[in-house]
Amino acid sequence: MANEWRKKQYSMKPEVSKIFDDLEAYHDWCRFELCDFNPAHLYDRSNPLYRAYLDSQRPRRPWNGDRKPRGEYNRSGNYRQRNENFSN
Repeated sequence: MANEWRKKQYSMKPEVSKIFDDLEAYHDWCRFELCDFNPAHLYDRSNPLYRAYLDSQRPRRPWNGDRKPRGEYNRSGNYRQRNENFSN
């Protein structure tokens, strides 16, 4: 009977455990990125540091090997394909 009470007393709820896991992950990211760590910024989407952390946690699309076609850039910086039939 006492062991059941002790397990119930010292076990952490999943919600609280998730908060501590997220806080530890955010702390590690701040440490590796050399940013100022403030625990109050956790879950604050208006904070630019926390938004950068969320962006770094997004899954990335795998590279499929395609590259942009080679060509020329016009003066405005937009890509246009090279046409051999016409002069520049």
